[in-house]
Amino acid sequence: MRIRKMTTLLAPAIALGLLLPGCSNTVDEQKAETNAAMAKVQERMDAASARTAATWESERAEMLRDLRQLRDDIDNKLTSSNARLAGKGLKPSERKDEEAMKAELSTEKVKVERLIADVEGANDSTWESVKTSTKKAAEDVKSWWSRLKENVDKKTTRDADHDGH
Repeated sequence: MRIRKMTTLLAPAIALGLLLPGCSNTVDEQKAETNAAMAKVQERMDAASARTAATWESERAEMLRDLRQLRDDIDNKLTSSNARLAGKGLKPSERKDEEAMKAELSTEKVKVERLIADVEGANDSTWESVKTSTKKAAEDVKSWWSRLKENVDKKTTRDADHDGH
């Protein structure tokens, strides 16, 4: 029994002893191969990081462009509303409606400006969360803006936004 256990252990030990010298890699060669492989991995990681930085900066610039355009549209409508309120020809009910419009426009403009500040303050580590929250909030404001234009179209006979409604 004891001989059998020794034979079982001895056979793999002998095989290992015969195979190890057959490996042509020395410790230095193995170290060099490992370093070369690590350098390749690092190069790939650096390239991916550069693409990621370029991607998030591009997405950020596009989102800022859209938000600034939305803010400018709201600002133009706010200027128009202020001009109407400055005029003397408004009926009391029209003035009340225009003041409500001005308040709503001001509220939405503040939201958009806050979104712009969030996007401008984003960096590569915070971008994904900022992008997600900003997209949702921007869609809410854009939806509000579309409803506003549709309401204007319904109150007038002209299609101010040229969307066929």
